[in-house]
Amino acid sequence: MAVPNPKLSLAMIVKNESRCLARCLQSVKGIVDEIVIADTGSTDDTPKIARDFGAKVSNFGWVDDFAAARNFSIAQSMGDWILILDADEWLGENLGKEILIFRRGQPAVGRLKQVSDFRRHHQTFRSQCIVPRLFPRGGAHYEGRIHEQLISPLPRANLRGELWHDGYLEIQKRSGRNMKLLVVELERDPDNVYFLFQLALEYTSLGQTEKAFGCLQKAFTRAKPGDPLTPNIVVDFLYTSMELKKFEVGTEVVAQAEKDLGDFPDFFLVRGLFFMNLIRSNPAKYASELPKIEQSFLRCLALGEEERRRSVHGSGTFLANYNLGVYYQVFGNLAGARRCLETSLAQGYAPAAAQLKKFSAA
Repeated sequence: MAVPNPKLSLAMIVKNESRCLARCLQSVKGIVDEIVIADTGSTDDTPKIARDFGAKVSNFGWVDDFAAARNFSIAQSMGDWILILDADEWLGENLGKEILIFRRGQPAVGRLKQVSDFRRHHQTFRSQCIVPRLFPRGGAHYEGRIHEQLISPLPRANLRGELWHDGYLEIQKRSGRNMKLLVVELERDPDNVYFLFQLALEYTSLGQTEKAFGCLQKAFTRAKPGDPLTPNIVVDFLYTSMELKKFEVGTEVVAQAEKDLGDFPDFFLVRGLFFMNLIRSNPAKYASELPKIEQSFLRCLALGEEERRRSVHGSGTFLANYNLGVYYQVFGNLAGARRCLETSLAQGYAPAAAQLKKFSAA
């Protein structure tokens, strides 16, 4: 039953977040009625910043368990609804307005669209995924010592506004604690696909591609049909296969995956890039695979942007147009190349401008 004039509490766990905490708390002004923070051992100005925003700050002795810390912060909250944020996140304006409306509705879990910046090969990209973060008091709790999961019997509903996130740009500063916990979890459950995938992400962020490849290979072979993580495991597995030039492994992954991932633009983007690199590695041997490059990028554009799964922004638009333009340029289809590159630039992809300058220089 909906509560008249419901109160909303922001519940957070933090440690040494002076870089970004004020930005996060500023974004919830006028949205939340209470800020509750569980500090797990800050040695910087984090507690002071929180109190300057009127937060109730409690110390929580770290016990190697993120779910325990989350549940502690929720228990300190007094609101009818709970909003969960990390310090490196902040609400977009439209999301704040949606939250105000959502908390007046029937009990449900609100799933927010988290938009994250990350780096790959010295470029910054943007991905998005859906995260459950808004729920009525007593309607949910967390489980899992690392990459904790929200557990709730309530129905789930997606909000459309953006939850911005830049923590992946700082991930090297945080990887030690996460990696330690993931290794412990995998010692207990070595075939756990979720933990294998998360450990691969940690290794990738540290530039340890061989270790990431090993984790992804295990995750891929252990994932069951229909596992929601499989599309992202496949995509990351192909990127690491390319980087390590393990093309035979990558070819097998493509063959196994393409039947089930026909609606995922990220898969077709990496498929096109994979065949580009495969052919470069041995043109005489792999020349027959050439049509798959164009087919892949055209399929990306036919699918458009992905909304349901973790996806890199641009996979169905400007990244596909850019790579298709480069392909056309190499093979002499200059009209097609210009069209694709101009479209990519118009869609906001700055590197397309440098590629277009090559036409003027030619």
